[in-house]
Amino acid sequence: MVRKSTVLLSRLMSMFCHAPWPNGFAEGSRSYTNLPHALDRWLEVLPDFRNRIQNAHVMDFGCGEGFQMVAMAEAGAASVLGVEIELCDCQVAAELIAASPAGDKMRIEHQVPPLYFADVITSQNSFEHFMEAEKILSIWKQCLSPNGQVLITFAPPWYSPWGAHMAYFCRLPWVHLFFSEEVVMHVRRNYRDDGASTYSEAQLSQMSLSRFERLVRDSGFELVQARYDCSWGLDFLRGLPLLRELFVNRVTAVLKHPAR
Repeated sequence: MVRKSTVLLSRLMSMFCHAPWPNGFAEGSRSYTNLPHALDRWLEVLPDFRNRIQNAHVMDFGCGEGFQMVAMAEAGAASVLGVEIELCDCQVAAELIAASPAGDKMRIEHQVPPLYFADVITSQNSFEHFMEAEKILSIWKQCLSPNGQVLITFAPPWYSPWGAHMAYFCRLPWVHLFFSEEVVMHVRRNYRDDGASTYSEAQLSQMSLSRFERLVRDSGFELVQARYDCSWGLDFLRGLPLLRELFVNRVTAVLKHPAR
């Protein structure tokens, strides 16, 4: 039974809600779920992205429906392995692979195969959903070639204005800081029918900026490049304690094995 206070606060939160964006994307925004724009986000944060994947064996970890892996194969990667746990996404990816002229360079798996090695591992807009991020970093470390690199970009980290991933129906920034998890998830039920009642059930790992940095530091990887983009273009806040957590909206990092 839902508590009366939850119902009342849910009504208050609902005052900031709007009709949900189609497929979770704002009208007029790029979805990056089509081949012509599949690499746009990577090129925004790493302009030399195409050079990094040229003739490389690439693993696209959390590849979703496969648009990026197909685009990377067609852009000159030697091979691309897509790793995705969602069966429905894998089916779409398999269809894209079959229709691509570079289809013979790609395959899709539900987990990293044994004895697989990659020159480049990519992870776009997935890290904030990893419930076992430490384990995943360990897997990457084992299968990354000695001179390879891990390319990570994700948004938004947990304490940023849209860290709860509710912007597709709620215009209030930091809604998850103003309202309890119970209230936020109670309102979310009006817009998603997946039955989730907690953030973890909604595949939100509450990945803050500081937690990401700690995980990388503890993983044994060397952080060789980092880029933090703040909401509303307030990038001068990214170097300030506390405020950086509240305003950094996108994290991009390049990891390598430490130099011997």
